[in-house]
Amino acid sequence: MKRLLPVGALLLGSALVHVPAAAQAAVWSFTYTGFYDQEARSFLPDTKLSGSFSGTDGNGDGTLELGELTTLMVGATDFISCAAASNAFYHCGADRFRFSPASGLSFSLGEYGSDPEGWVGGGHLVETGALSYEYRFDPYSSYERHLQWTRSTTLQVVSVVPEPAGWAMLGGGLAGIALWRRRRA
Repeated sequence: MKRLLPVGALLLGSALVHVPAAAQAAVWSFTYTGFYDQEARSFLPDTKLSGSFSGTDGNGDGTLELGELTTLMVGATDFISCAAASNAFYHCGADRFRFSPASGLSFSLGEYGSDPEGWVGGGHLVETGALSYEYRFDPYSSYERHLQWTRSTTLQVVSVVPEPAGWAMLGGGLAGIALWRRRRA
């Protein structure tokens, strides 16, 4: 009976921890590396587009969708929270987002605007799998940069913080080993 009690407690604890794991918030960082620079007409293997995102898979389908995100950072801009600042002369936000470890990451986002007269403005648009486009203009100059995805563009996605369920399972495993070692001594 004494042996069944710790084993039963560990099984019950791991079952309870596993149930809410799908509803836990997760934080991920990503880096796309290697783009074709349209203006320079060359492949830039070290050029990166990096950011992070966090959210909760509310419906438990294993895929994080736009409506389930709490943040989507690219550079210094959070494309989820900046949408509230959009107006007639400034737009910021994400139009599409999808992530699962099995199918990868895809999104469409942008930030662009100009003064009311249209003399000064600029923006940055990203459509994963297609291009990252940045531009600026004023009465005296303009700037454009098109970075295109190629077959050589790579994606790395890393979970920044282990989910609480992962920590609980690690703790339960260590406790089980400690009990086992104590009984052997």
